[in-house]
Amino acid sequence: MGQSFAGAPVLTTTVVAVRLSLAFVLGALAGVERQWHHKNAGLRTHTLVAVGAAAFTIVSSLGLGPTNSPMVIAAGVVTGIGFIGGGVIMHQGPTVQGINTAATLWTTASMGLAAGAGYYALTAMTFTALLLVQFPLQWVEHWIDHRSEQEGSR
Repeated sequence: MGQSFAGAPVLTTTVVAVRLSLAFVLGALAGVERQWHHKNAGLRTHTLVAVGAAAFTIVSSLGLGPTNSPMVIAAGVVTGIGFIGGGVIMHQGPTVQGINTAATLWTTASMGLAAGAGYYALTAMTFTALLLVQFPLQWVEHWIDHRSEQEGSR
């Protein structure tokens, strides 16, 4: 990786491919869990969110001109994902559904941003945290709900 005359980094095609591939694979794996639970935002949505966030980050790191600011791109991704996340939250009767899917999309976008920026350890740690929340914590959540229902019936 070198520098362009404007000071923006020059990324090789291989580096860009690795960053996008990492976002693709981990975004897809995050989406598998949502797809498995038959959620509206599943495999394809999570994959596209991660790849899109990575692509925006790569473009931002390559330079967008004299007023280039990667923080502006990251803020735009966070805002956009918030909008998409709001769309998957549904109020049905006394319950609200989709909050976990929205949070998973938000986290998937952060993985894409990290992968696009080349922060591979952060990307892997975020993905690991996502998996821990979606699987082991789901079991803990069900156990707590079950216990609280038992306590409430006494």
